Amino acid sequence: MSVRVHFDNSDYDNVCLDYGGGQARLAAWRDLGDLLAHRVGWHFDVNTASADPVLWNAGLFGESRLNIHVAGNGGYACFDYDADKAGDPNPVTVCATIPAVEAWLADRERGAARPSSTAVAYAQDGAWRVLKTHANLVRVTWADGFYHASLSGLFEVGVGTTLQDALDGVAVLLCRLLGAPAELAPQVPMTAELDEAAMAQLRQQGTLTTQASARPHCHAPRTGGQGGDLRPSSDSG
Repeated sequence: MSVRVHFDNSDYDNVCLDYGGGQARLAAWRDLGDLLAHRVGWHFDVNTASADPVLWNAGLFGESRLNIHVAGNGGYACFDYDADKAGDPNPVTVCATIPAVEAWLADRERGAARPSSTAVAYAQDGAWRVLKTHANLVRVTWADGFYHASLSGLFEVGVGTTLQDALDGVAVLLCRLLGAPAELAPQVPMTAELDEAAMAQLRQQGTLTTQASARPHCHAPRTGGQGGDLRPSSDSG
């Protein structure tokens, strides 16, 4: 059973007030949101059963390779799962300022955008059964004459003149990341969520393939909340 749950007053401020320590920590949560909300690979999650019920997380396929929350002293508690797994006795770094958080991220963020060994082993099990049966959520927009399809956590995006091309690009990326045979790409299921621009273009086209199709390829999107044009990656599909 799949049920989409809607909460009243579930905007960022209210969630932080209710689950993130109240008014005393709200300004710090806002500053953290300003840093991470438009940064590739980061998502904000609520788990009321956890000791830290609200977290900013980075990682593919729902993994939390890095996570950050506002601590009781107003600092930013930054957790590195890979360091913890490797036996580091201090996998949590408490940063006093947002620039300190950025410095902590500098050497870790790219690593968190790669699948963990656990994720790879899980995907490979049963002749790539999970890769061929689990539908990942792909978000799609339209800009500069192309559809751009992105999977949460990936630094690259699938790009194409048709929606199908862009989604095929994401499937190729997933196979490459997990070490799967390229011929499995057409079997990779996805659930696409189109924003207003992508939906308007799709309705204007009238079909997935009415325009001339360009070969699916991959681009590196804007990262770190910084400006800059979209540029082709060095290993385009």
